[in-house]
Amino acid sequence: MSKTPRPPAAASRRPVRWLPYGLAPLLLLPVVCPAEWAVSRHAETGIRIAQIVNAAGHRLEIYKDNVAAIRSRFSLKPGLDRLAARSCPTYQIDAGQPDNRSGNGAPCLNQAVWSEYILGYVGADERVTSAQLNDLVNGNAITFRYRLAHGGYAATRFSLAGSGRAIREALGRDLTIGP
Repeated sequence: MSKTPRPPAAASRRPVRWLPYGLAPLLLLPVVCPAEWAVSRHAETGIRIAQIVNAAGHRLEIYKDNVAAIRSRFSLKPGLDRLAARSCPTYQIDAGQPDNRSGNGAPCLNQAVWSEYILGYVGADERVTSAQLNDLVNGNAITFRYRLAHGGYAATRFSLAGSGRAIREALGRDLTIGP
């Protein structure tokens, strides 16, 4: 009796011998890429911006404008969602008090896909007093809750890990931030 050769399909069912058995369980773990804070320059104005894009695709930017106002801009991811008109999203840093106004008590600036808050003003002594900015630099996470134009509600969260470094780099390393 002669042996018949195995068909090629049977050969492909053999276990991979070059993969160490201790590494095999690692293949089952999900890959998590946390969002990171980065600093960039606005293409037209040259203003430095500290920004993060979360896993949902939403963006949070912190920058100092040309009149030394420090602003925070929350933007929805590109797509069909729109913010409700005349409705400022609520933001909450860690377990702090939720708020939907600028640091000076003014309402947010609101467009269809973004809202913007003034966090404070830089003085001649390169100092800004802003509880919100201080919390952004030292906190763990910020959550935005917002009403959508079609009547629904949504929420999204941004990590603040690394925000202090990025915000200081964007606003100026000599800037002193106080609550």
